[in-house]
Amino acid sequence: MADEAYHIGASIAAESYLNGDKIIAVAKLSGADAIHPGYGFLSENADFADSVINAGINFIGPRPDNIRAIGDKIAAKVFIKQHASSIPLIPGYNGEDQSVDRLEQEAKRIEFPILLKASAGGGGKGMRAVYETSKLKEEIEAAQGESLRAFGSDKLLIEKYFESIRHVEIQIFGDKYGNVYHINERDCSIQRRHQKVVEETPSPAVDDKLRAEMTYAATELGRKLGYVGAGTAEFILDEKSKKFYFLELNTRLQVEHPITEAISGLDLVELQILVAQGANLKELGILDNIQFQGHAIEVRLCAEDPDNDFGPRTGVIHKWSPADSAKYIPGVRYDTGIEDGSEVSIYYDSMIAKIIVHAPTRAEAVRRMIAVLSRTVIVGITTNQKFLISIMKNSRFQTGTFDTNFINLEKSQLFPPASIDDIKSKVLAAHLFDWTIRRSQQVHLKGVPTGWRNVKWRNKQANYLINHEKEVQIQYRYLGEQDNNKRHAFQAQVIYKENVTPGVDVELPLEVVLFEDFFGRQVPSPKGIVGCKGLLRCTINGVQQQFYIAEDVRDANDKSIFVHDFVHGHQTELVKVDRLKSKAAATEDDRVTPYTSSMPCRILKVLAPTGTIVSKNTPLLSIESMKTEVKILSRHEGIVTMRVEENQLVDARVLLCSVDEVKK
Repeated sequence: MADEAYHIGASIAAESYLNGDKIIAVAKLSGADAIHPGYGFLSENADFADSVINAGINFIGPRPDNIRAIGDKIAAKVFIKQHASSIPLIPGYNGEDQSVDRLEQEAKRIEFPILLKASAGGGGKGMRAVYETSKLKEEIEAAQGESLRAFGSDKLLIEKYFESIRHVEIQIFGDKYGNVYHINERDCSIQRRHQKVVEETPSPAVDDKLRAEMTYAATELGRKLGYVGAGTAEFILDEKSKKFYFLELNTRLQVEHPITEAISGLDLVELQILVAQGANLKELGILDNIQFQGHAIEVRLCAEDPDNDFGPRTGVIHKWSPADSAKYIPGVRYDTGIEDGSEVSIYYDSMIAKIIVHAPTRAEAVRRMIAVLSRTVIVGITTNQKFLISIMKNSRFQTGTFDTNFINLEKSQLFPPASIDDIKSKVLAAHLFDWTIRRSQQVHLKGVPTGWRNVKWRNKQANYLINHEKEVQIQYRYLGEQDNNKRHAFQAQVIYKENVTPGVDVELPLEVVLFEDFFGRQVPSPKGIVGCKGLLRCTINGVQQQFYIAEDVRDANDKSIFVHDFVHGHQTELVKVDRLKSKAAATEDDRVTPYTSSMPCRILKVLAPTGTIVSKNTPLLSIESMKTEVKILSRHEGIVTMRVEENQLVDARVLLCSVDEVKK
């Protein structure tokens, strides 16, 4: 936690982090003599940098004229054409005429596929790949809107979109005396939605000759600019031809800078501060002969659902526990600000932690990352943890033969269908946890064993939804406590609900022993019931396993159980199916389809007002959560009843609209 914290406004960025006057006022109030702008928001805003300097405060970053000349993607291309023409540029349009008609005209000239990019920002915001004319106008408007909300400017540029390239960037550092150095490259080719997921250094695709060419281009650009501070020159690389093209120069520290620190032994934030204080990098000498050591990888742990198009997710983190192995394995680092009870809201980026490993070789770095990811516990919110482990285990990634299309090409390997054997242990653990809690809540007849029957009849049953999708059933028999040693024996089996024959018991081949433990008590709070959580230990057919488990209690018969499985290394959410729920309600015909918000969000645009007759896949409305715009599409034809309005903020599970069957 900070020694002092000042409230700068509402969570909406435009009222707080994008309000430069408020930030400068807080700096003066606190007596700060410098502002470090971080990674996003106003970090590349030249007007903000000017305001900071004019207020008599040091801006820890490039000079405002540097940002104006190169921070804007359009201005950067103009500068390179005029002052550094040897650096190759991607074919595109970066003109002042930003009318939709002109942008459409230029896109057709460049030829599809094309890439729309926000001129003023980065991080994938305001970026759209367009493959055909029919989608162009819609995507231009969406990109302009997203860019305006994220960066305060709706200016776009258009580039030819290369479908098979690598994304390689060069870290540069300049000082106030004209010295510009590089600190090697980073490979950021593993991306989703044009946002980086995995970064590493050195790049598997860059040899010594290519490295010399790319670092020269980056530092030459820095010298032409008279660049001061940390910057990152980004390029796309055609690995086959070894040709590279300039993308942009980010006039700030990058999210992925820790991997550069790992292999160089430098502290880049310290260097930024030294440069801002007037240090001469040549006199310091630390950048002249850097001895790069080993290989480093960073992954971005995000609150998102890779199985559902990487949609952002919000919620409360019930348990956050970085891997214990991080204490004992050298070269492991976590960058995060979360803790138990942290709430992930709709207002900011979905990234909740960066995990960095450093090892002597790339192969060892990959192995370390798998181990560290698997032992990192985060339960209560959907994340991309399982997906990151799948990337690390992927053969193409492990051999380094990938490009920016990696996720699409490897989709079948990265998203394998789950089998019943993959989830049996998790279902057993969730049910043992639930059984323990129910047993501890038992008030009457405490001396009677749970599930006791005078005459043995049927197997006991419980049903669970796995990650809100497929339903499974556990059938079991409680055999009692062994020798009064707090070890409870069960026989069980887990099967998909679709394979259950009503009224017929299945064999129970799984021999399970639960080591009794206490998981706390469910406690009422202002935000609802705080559920139980803890480490569960059991044996399944003689193999001892441990799981970290927490519950999210929404109502008496409505709760989720989150299970972190240390064998597979990620969380699974199991929703207990209410066995008393009306079967008629459960099988209700879908002639009227409710559309509810899966997370808190803001309504950006109503695309199909009440009374509109729509067909399947017609856009109904667009919403924004975690700086990402998502369109809600109709699931079948019908007539729309809209329940929300534009700019409205809504919570999770709120009815947005319905699509009723058209009576013929």
